[in-house]
Amino acid sequence: MGRIHQNGKSLSDLVRLELLDEIRRGKYLIDSRLPNEEQLAKELGVSRNTLREALRVLESNGVVEKKQGLGTFVRGESSPKVKPGLEVLFRVTDAIAELGMIPGTSEIEIRSSSADARVAEKLGVSEGALVNQLRRVRTADGVPVVYCIDMFSPHVGELDLEKLKSSIFTYLEEIKGIRITYASTDIRPIVAGKELADKLLVSAASPLLLLDEVHFDKFDQPIFYSRLFFRSDYFVFHVARSR
Repeated sequence: MGRIHQNGKSLSDLVRLELLDEIRRGKYLIDSRLPNEEQLAKELGVSRNTLREALRVLESNGVVEKKQGLGTFVRGESSPKVKPGLEVLFRVTDAIAELGMIPGTSEIEIRSSSADARVAEKLGVSEGALVNQLRRVRTADGVPVVYCIDMFSPHVGELDLEKLKSSIFTYLEEIKGIRITYASTDIRPIVAGKELADKLLVSAASPLLLLDEVHFDKFDQPIFYSRLFFRSDYFVFHVARSR
C-alpha cells in the first residue's frame, strides 16, 4: 500500500500536496532534480499517470520545471513570501508569524572571536578585540529560512543563550537596559556557498538576500552588527519611496 491515501481529494491532488510539503521541508532542494517518474511514483505508491497529473499542476504553478531530456527540477517560486518593509526595524519572528507560519529556531550557539577589520569598523572597536557572536538558524513551519550571525559590542557583556532564543531587541532592552533605536542597513543579493547551503537546505549557488546592518542605541553607539542571510524564495523586502 502506498503512502498517499484519499481524504475527499483526488489522488493526484494529494500527491501534489505531498510533493509541495516535501519541497518546503527541504527534502527536494531548489534547483535540484526530482527522482525519475518511475522511482518517484514507487516512493509515493501511485501510478505514473497520477504522478504526471500532479507534476503538471505543479509545473503550471511554477513550483517545478520539466526540462526536455534532463528531468524535472524544483523551482520553488511557490513558497510563501514574507514581505517586511525596510523603513522600520522588524523582528524575523514577527515577519514569519504575520504570514501565518510558526517561527522557530533550529540551531543556536554563542561563540567568542577576535574582531577582524570589518567587524572592528562596524562596532567601533580595535581590531582583535574579543566579541561575542550569536549564530542562529531561524525557521518557518520547520523550514530553515534565515541564517543569522549577530556580533555584539564588548560593552554589552556576557550573553545568556536561553534568554536569546526569542528577540535580541527584547533581550537587550529588558535584560541589558539597552534600547535599539535605529540601524544602518545594506542589502545585496548573493549566492549560497557550501556552509550557507547546508544551513538553509538549499542547493549551492542558490540566490540569497544578505542584510548587512549595524544597530545603534539612542546615543549613536553601535551595539551589535548583523549579517542575516535570507532565502529569497521566502523573503521579499519592500521599501516605500516618494518624491
